[in-house]
Amino acid sequence: MKKNYLSFVKSLAAITLVSFLMEGQTVSAQRVDVGLEKDYTVPSWTKLKAALSQLTPSTQPYSINMTLNGDPKTQIGFSWYTNTTDVKGKVQLIAKVSAMEADFTGSTTLNLEANIQNVTTNYVSSNNKEVTAATGIKVGETRSYTSHKVLASGLLPNTTYSYRLGNENAWSEIGTFTTAKTTKDAFSFIYITDTQANTADMFDISQKTVHAAKKLVPDARFVLCNGDFVESSGSSNSEWEWEQWFGTMQDIWMKYPIVAIQGNHDTSANNNFSKHFNTDNTYNQRTTGAKTAMDGTVYSFVYGDALFMSINYEDWKATDYFASLKAWMREQVAAHPEVKWRIATYHKNMFTGSGSHQSDADAKAVRAAMLPVFDELKIDLALQGHDHVYEVIGPVKNTTQTLLTDAVEHIEIVGESGARENMTGKQGGVFNVNEGTLYFLNNSAGKKKYEPRDEAAMVKAYPNHGVENYWGLFSGKFGQTGEATFSKITLSTDTIAISTYTVDGNGKETLFDSFKVIKENKTSAVKSEKLTQVKIYSSSADQKVIVEGMIPEKVEIFSSNGQLVLTAQTNEVNISSLTPGMYLVKAGARKDVYYSKVMIEK
Repeated sequence: MKKNYLSFVKSLAAITLVSFLMEGQTVSAQRVDVGLEKDYTVPSWTKLKAALSQLTPSTQPYSINMTLNGDPKTQIGFSWYTNTTDVKGKVQLIAKVSAMEADFTGSTTLNLEANIQNVTTNYVSSNNKEVTAATGIKVGETRSYTSHKVLASGLLPNTTYSYRLGNENAWSEIGTFTTAKTTKDAFSFIYITDTQANTADMFDISQKTVHAAKKLVPDARFVLCNGDFVESSGSSNSEWEWEQWFGTMQDIWMKYPIVAIQGNHDTSANNNFSKHFNTDNTYNQRTTGAKTAMDGTVYSFVYGDALFMSINYEDWKATDYFASLKAWMREQVAAHPEVKWRIATYHKNMFTGSGSHQSDADAKAVRAAMLPVFDELKIDLALQGHDHVYEVIGPVKNTTQTLLTDAVEHIEIVGESGARENMTGKQGGVFNVNEGTLYFLNNSAGKKKYEPRDEAAMVKAYPNHGVENYWGLFSGKFGQTGEATFSKITLSTDTIAISTYTVDGNGKETLFDSFKVIKENKTSAVKSEKLTQVKIYSSSADQKVIVEGMIPEKVEIFSSNGQLVLTAQTNEVNISSLTPGMYLVKAGARKDVYYSKVMIEK
């Protein structure tokens, strides 16, 4: 892969140092003026020549990507960077599967001129120590670029196009893409999140993950990247990290459009995310309510039989921001009554079992504001990021934050609960989202991982997260392997099939979990009646906790700090040994589990 950051190194000596670094050898910080071959050792001169051969002309495009922007049947967005220039780049398109350079000179070639914007941004952060040590580039130094963007419209549906971009002085390699069909045929896409790298080793993990996904799903129509592309954010952001993200996977982005979702680590003073991706900015241009701080981070598109809504929760503290998001979501759903599936994709979790973020204030605020509209608009599937664990949650009845137990079928029990790799001991399943939303996170595509909480920890954290039966929402597999992951999602009118794979250090993928999402009106009236009859309460006079409406196999009572204090196998539990206070009672029989808070008084 070309190391684009090399083109910014001001001296050949610095380039040589970077070459040594990438070879893993010790280097000296001493400046070496370039002279003749006789002045250097044979291996160091060889490395210098190799570094020089990798240099790219200043007119060459880099950080190239395509994005879904508007109607994917007829439109696609292009974006790329060059060194600073006032020459507008262009995209050349031809409706041909395997075009050659000569094909772009014909009369059927579509030539589209770019809109350009000059960009000056921080180049490295304090996280990029290997780069600063090798090059002498200091934290706080800036580099300047020109961002080029083209929106190609009026394209033919279900057509494969070849393209190149740049200008007559320097064209990119030839890429391809295929527009969406006008029909609702099944299609597949790749879902990744949190590549979040800041070193060469970390970028190597994420690129192996995405290349494994490309190999397994060669017919993917797009790659949905659910935020935290890079690590460094805020005022100390790093353009070097963005260069590595694009550069280490540039072959993929020449052929697969990106659905780019903003993460908290993508939020920066220099707006790197918005400068790099050419996504639909209609929300910021037209909304009368609160806008996002970064353009093109709230947008929607229809693909096949699904409406996808990209939501940005990063501006959750802004006045009236949630009201603006709700109004926008209602508009998108109203504009597309013809689709079966409604999919929300965003970075920060609405529900999660991660010990790092389950009790975050922003998650609590997002749930309070957005769950009612998720229920109103009948959002079927929520694809999440941020928490770096694997979790299948729901379907959740959003108005009550409870599990729709009758909507979960064919779960496979594969072990005892509590293991790090699988906290629930479950896998697979069929989830009916007719009356609720399935919340899904497939861990992360990079190195960084978080730890899952067990049931006791979730009970203990109740005062912070405010979800009464959080553990009970985890209906499928939930855990942490420590490996990078990606998901293949195949969507048809009948089902959404999701298979998630771990990727090892050699880039080898292994199936981790697979399940299906359906939407059918098959609620059991008998089951619903049974649910309404189950009651759990305390009787101070009898010094008992009483479970009515079922014969429990086990009753567990937890203190307010999440500690298990009493276990019984009866529907009338003697609580005379317990001190007064608030407790959580869990009663279970087979696959039916019920929770209730009770106050014990003397």
